[in-house]
Formats: sequence, structure tokens, C-alpha cells
Amino acid sequence: MPVKVAFWQNSDCWGCHQSLLNAHLGLLTVLPELEIVYWPAVVDYKYESLKERADGEIVVGFVEGCLRTNEDIEGTKLIRQKSQIVIAFGSCSCYGNVHGLANQWDIQECIKRKFIEAESITNENPKEPTEHVPGFASKIVPVDEIIKVDAYIPGCPPKPEAIISAVQFLLGQKAFPQNEKAFCEECPLNTGGCLLDAGVICFGPVTSVGCSLKCPGEGSPCVGCFGPAINVAPRAEKLKEMTKNIASMSSGDKKNTYEFLSLFLNVPLMAGFDLSADILKQIKKTGQVQTPLANIPSTTLDIASNLLQYLRDNPSYHEISNVCDTCPRIRGRMKMEKVKRDYEGLPNPDDCLIEQGYICMGPLTRAGCGGLCIKVNAPCTGCYGQTVPGVDQAERFADTVTKGFNVALSKDALLAQVKDPLGTFEKFTLAENKKYRGRA
Repeated sequence: MPVKVAFWQNSDCWGCHQSLLNAHLGLLTVLPELEIVYWPAVVDYKYESLKERADGEIVVGFVEGCLRTNEDIEGTKLIRQKSQIVIAFGSCSCYGNVHGLANQWDIQECIKRKFIEAESITNENPKEPTEHVPGFASKIVPVDEIIKVDAYIPGCPPKPEAIISAVQFLLGQKAFPQNEKAFCEECPLNTGGCLLDAGVICFGPVTSVGCSLKCPGEGSPCVGCFGPAINVAPRAEKLKEMTKNIASMSSGDKKNTYEFLSLFLNVPLMAGFDLSADILKQIKKTGQVQTPLANIPSTTLDIASNLLQYLRDNPSYHEISNVCDTCPRIRGRMKMEKVKRDYEGLPNPDDCLIEQGYICMGPLTRAGCGGLCIKVNAPCTGCYGQTVPGVDQAERFADTVTKGFNVALSKDALLAQVKDPLGTFEKFTLAENKKYRGRA
């Protein structure tokens, strides 16, 4: 039975939908499984047809674009009401994107500039249009501030393969190779020397048997390579309690929890597809989705949900890969003597852009894009969001590059040469910064 899917489009450029269509033949694996019931950007569906659908009738609703108008907000709330699972689709919905830079000014100032003062105005009596238009929201906020979001696909736009991967996950097309019995039952430490009993995180109680490595016997914890077992071992409850206190874990234990989660989700966490904590249970109970989670014990889902919740609340608990990690450029052969604007000179394609003098947000930006801009000799501008949100990104950038890159400038000297700090360092994410909300 095809899964009902809807696409809601807010104020945006349509680039995310274009990226989806750019998957071309990759769509063949998922389109037969989908019943697209609302997609006004492609098919002439009317808004009333969405309103007439039963609440929760749509399984997955994709929300693209930023919340600039009152209609954006109303429609986003409607798609939440009609959908069981909602995905924030693209950096506009995840972070607010470049539209969020308007939060630096009062909405009336923006309207005045746009419709009255702009040099391109030709009307002799320019004014804000008010007839048959929805009106503007006072400030732009990320979608998850007005509705509950279950999954996030960042990017401006997201890569086609990331979108297809997300849809495949939601459709349950990556089945787990499950066995009845948990590894813990056959572990060589089962009768003495158990790592869990010693306070070390180990996922043997929820992982299928079949592994020939038997890592715990060598002193290393099981991280779940063989996928979840159909039945959990008695120590699973102890493991579940431990995952409620991740903050107190050692760095090694945290690394192992992250590795388990990557294997369990069957979607690389650096691929630009983030889940909220409870979506695993949500998918399991969604009748239309033939999900591989159907046979996963509730204890195992509780453990994975604990890890997801902590990861979402503490994104820096495990070092998140950044764009620099995927960049092939060479560091150390050049030195930043001054900050260059993009139009100053032409960077060579081999050396680090920062060390050539250009502001590149690669060190602060989440990996997942494959360094697309860098590969065409353009600096990263941060569309996949920061690896550490909620901090002063200008200060963080200056600290990072003056300590870890070949930079001849002091931190203060570097920042003094940046003409537009917010537009440079928070180009895609300023809407998340409540300092620029005013009275909204």
C-alpha cells in the first residue's frame, strides 16, 4: 500500500524540490512506494483539498521554505495537523536561511525598504501591497519553533542522495538482519567480567548474535554491528538506565554510543538527516509504513531514543564532522595575511581558502554536502548549519582559525576586517538567534 506524502512550500526559491527532482533515476526506487497527495509546486492541488483531509491521514509531510508570511505559518501548522511525521526540508525550514538576516530590522523597516525606498520602484505612489496577499510575520523563526518536527534534512539545497536516503529510511527499505537471540546470551564475559556490570557501555544485550569477533572478549564493548536482536537479554534494562545518564559517561563510552546509533539508524549521521528522539517509536506505530522497526523490542527503541534525545540536546557531545573534514585542499603552504573579499583575486584550487585569505565556513559547518562549493573554488558559506549552534559564530570562527590554521592575524584583527559579521558567520542561521527577535 503506497505511503501518503505531502509537500508544503513556504517562502523560498523552490531549490529543495529541484534537488529532489535532480535525483532522476534515483527516484525509481521510491516513487512506486509513494502516493503524493499534495504538491502544489508540481501538481495543481488546491489548498482546500489539504484542509479537507482527515487529521493524520498523510504519513509524511515535507515542509520547505522559511516562515516569512502569515500564510507560511498557517500552512505549516496545517501540514503538521494532517501528517503523522513532518520533515523540515532544507535550510530555510531547519534554520531560517538567508531570509533570517532580516531579523536585524523591524518588519516595518523591511517593508518600507522593499516597497517604498528600493531604487527599482517605479510606481509614483509606492506602498505595501495588502490586497489578496497574506501579510508578513514580524520575525522569521525556524519551523520547529511553531510545530513539532520529527526529522531534518538541511542544505541549500539538500543533496538529492540525502533526500532519497531519508525517504528510504522512512519507508523502511533498509531491513535489519535480525536474529532471535541477543549477543549478550553468548558473550564470553556473560558469566564473569561483564563490561556493563563494570559500568562500561556495551550494546550486547540488544544486538543480534552471529558476530565472530566477540569484541567484549578482547576488552572492547559491542557497538551493535549485527543490528538489533528480536529479543533482548536481561541486562538490557541496565543498558537502558545507563543511556539516561549520557552526560556522566566517559568520552570513550560517548563515542561508542554514537557508533551504535549510526549502525542502528542505518543512515550515516553526517549525511544531513537528523531525527528527533521519538520518531523511531512513531515510525514503528505508523501502520502504512512497512518499517524494519516492526520487530524491534521497545527496550531497544527506548535506548536509541535516549541517545537521539541527548544528541539533539547536546550536538557537541560527540565531535560532529565538518566540511573541512571532507576538503581535499592542502593546508600549511600559504598564510592569511589579510582578509579578502570574494571578488579580490582568484583563489588557486589546491590550497586552503582560509590560508589564501578568504573567509570559508568549512571549520564550523556540518559535513554532508561533500564540499560542493569548495570543489568549484568558492568558500563554504555554512548552509548545512553549525557543528556547535547557539554560540557567537564570529568569535568561534576567529578562535578556530587563529589556533588551527596558518593565519598571521590576531583574532581581533581578523574580525575587524570582516565587513558584515552576521551575514558572513550566521548567513543561514540568524533566525535561530533570539537576540534578533525584538518584541516578537
